[in-house]
Amino acid sequence: MARIPLPTPADEPEAFALLQAKRSHAPNAEIYRTLAICPEILEAFLPMADAVRKGYGIDPKLREMAIVMTCQTMGTSYEHNPHWNRAIKEGVSKEKMLALWDFEQSALFSELEKAVLRLARDATRAPAQVSPEVWNAVHRELGSQQSLALLFSIGWYNMTGRLTGPLDLSDEAAFARI
Repeated sequence: MARIPLPTPADEPEAFALLQAKRSHAPNAEIYRTLAICPEILEAFLPMADAVRKGYGIDPKLREMAIVMTCQTMGTSYEHNPHWNRAIKEGVSKEKMLALWDFEQSALFSELEKAVLRLARDATRAPAQVSPEVWNAVHRELGSQQSLALLFSIGWYNMTGRLTGPLDLSDEAAFARI
């Protein structure tokens, strides 16, 4: 249960009208309900989330594995579980997802996947200490635009995890992990 009372449409009608217009598929998601407490932040959050999700050509499998690694590194579950499912829906095997935390010792991952997972892990642990080797391994394969878009995804889910974790937000009621 969330550590703060989450508003309802009756409490924040303008924020929920925005959510209905922009997120009709998930207007009651706990993160959106939480942000409805601060409508100006919610209003800025939604288009930024959309821009980050664009991906700029990043293979969705790489992106989803990076998000799950980010969440695992932080120890947060709110975004971890839905992105686990998205990774599998994008074509990442369940076997690979189960081995994600130990990717360094696994033969299941390509060199690019390992590079992306290192970046997600290291940028989450100590952002200013990402080594040139870790960055260059990703940048060499993805180029500037996709590398930056990947870093935005990692940073975005670091930010959301640093909100959802302390607030103890829960998976949506109907959610089931694959």
